[in-house]
Amino acid sequence: MTWLVDQLPRAMAQDPVLRDFVLAFQEVADTVRERIDSIEYQMDTGLASPEMLQFLGSWLGVELEPTDPAEYRRSMVREVGRLLGWRGTRYGVEALLEAATGARVTVVDVGGIYGRNDNVPAENPVVVVQMEHTGHLTERQVLGFLQSELPLGAQVQLDVRFKRDDKAQGRARPGGSNG
Repeated sequence: MTWLVDQLPRAMAQDPVLRDFVLAFQEVADTVRERIDSIEYQMDTGLASPEMLQFLGSWLGVELEPTDPAEYRRSMVREVGRLLGWRGTRYGVEALLEAATGARVTVVDVGGIYGRNDNVPAENPVVVVQMEHTGHLTERQVLGFLQSELPLGAQVQLDVRFKRDDKAQGRARPGGSNG
């Protein structure tokens, strides 16, 4: 198909040098058009290429390991994007850790927003995180994630019900923790 060459006046289209020159621009334009036409699919975590998924993850602040299963990487990017507005909250921490580990997570924290007439609990900088297990993450990676998500100065008490003796197997780490 020579859609760009077909737009040339007949005399110009018959010149072989000019025709080849315009065909070269057409090839570039076709490549750009293909990429633009597929952008909606590249932004869909279920359809994005592995390279685009890696980019989306880095843009959202989640490190993905190329060795992780594709569905795990897609799920992590989807969850981080969905929970972006909840970052740093009890709900956000619970949901992200559940997505990363596959474990039930409960965060106990006295922090919150209190009105003038509300009873404010005594200050306690300890945030208790209770988990069934750490999935494919090490406790160190979970603690690194928590430090990046919780307010500065918060102390973490991590209670893991079923501990694993083996090391993590290179799973994605939400929040950029390098544990």
